Amino acid sequence: MLTPPKDLELDALARALARWQLREPRLRYLPVGFGGHHWSADVADGRFFVTVDDLEAGIQAGESLDAAFAALERAYRTAAALRERAALEFVLAPIGDREGAVVRRLGARYAVSVVPFVDGASGSFGEYASAETRDRIAALLGRLHAASGALDADLPRRDDCGIPARAVLERALASLSSTWDTGPYGEPARALLARRADELERRLRDYDELAARVRERSGSWVITHGEPHRGNVIVEPDGARRLVDWDTALVAPRERDLLFVLDDRLAGWDAYASTAGDVELDHEALDLYGRRWALGDIGMFVAVLLRPHEDDENTAASFGFLRGYLERPGAGNPPWS
Repeated sequence: MLTPPKDLELDALARALARWQLREPRLRYLPVGFGGHHWSADVADGRFFVTVDDLEAGIQAGESLDAAFAALERAYRTAAALRERAALEFVLAPIGDREGAVVRRLGARYAVSVVPFVDGASGSFGEYASAETRDRIAALLGRLHAASGALDADLPRRDDCGIPARAVLERALASLSSTWDTGPYGEPARALLARRADELERRLRDYDELAARVRERSGSWVITHGEPHRGNVIVEPDGARRLVDWDTALVAPRERDLLFVLDDRLAGWDAYASTAGDVELDHEALDLYGRRWALGDIGMFVAVLLRPHEDDENTAASFGFLRGYLERPGAGNPPWS
């Protein structure tokens, strides 16, 4: 997120970090990504990267904050197991605190995790800039997917092919005749949604039909990262790549990840298959996850603007992204189209 949460005190965050033996950390907010909140934490023996996930707004948000935290914890434990048990050196996973927990509640709404700070550069959300980079990431994803059998089967959650924040989107579509007086972007968001309401309802129906067919082939699903775009890849000075942000880890069709590395001519597939083994591409699953990305984004941006809000960088960006999706019908397949 671009600005820190207004209802989180830094003193409370610093106290939580003591569980990781991070005493008297010097915290600096990092306006990166558009999901969790991030800080660098400097202590006497090094620097760490701190993430605070919003359990009300993240991909895990759902029936309750407790359920959202449980889902987040399993995702981070999956990442830690991939790093430790499957020996995948490119997995930059959360580290355990003094009791071994990889994530802790921070009040009712938030959860905090810590990873080592890695010197390197990351890109912004979008396509990989070169064929060489695309192939390198595709090969890493092949190794990730091939390591699925190294973990306990009941550790990672399985994807249900649901759309994040779908309930919010459907509630918004059902309330278009009412005034959205939630803040400065409420009414503009309602107007945008109203112009595309019929199309969005059709897209939801089409998605459900496609998801039902994809779920029938769940026997070949693998552990996936979920969002391996270039913004979630750190390139170290020696050229090594690290995958970060594992809150979206799930057992799912491999195409959930391949959406981000294959172009419209499927460039990158050969590099992927060279490490994944004897696998086949499911074109319907690839289509499904492109649709899901767009519909999920729309729902999550609507969720921000349906809550009481002010005009700040986060809400302005949410409205801008929502407008980008709704003023370009069908945008989001692939996610940066």
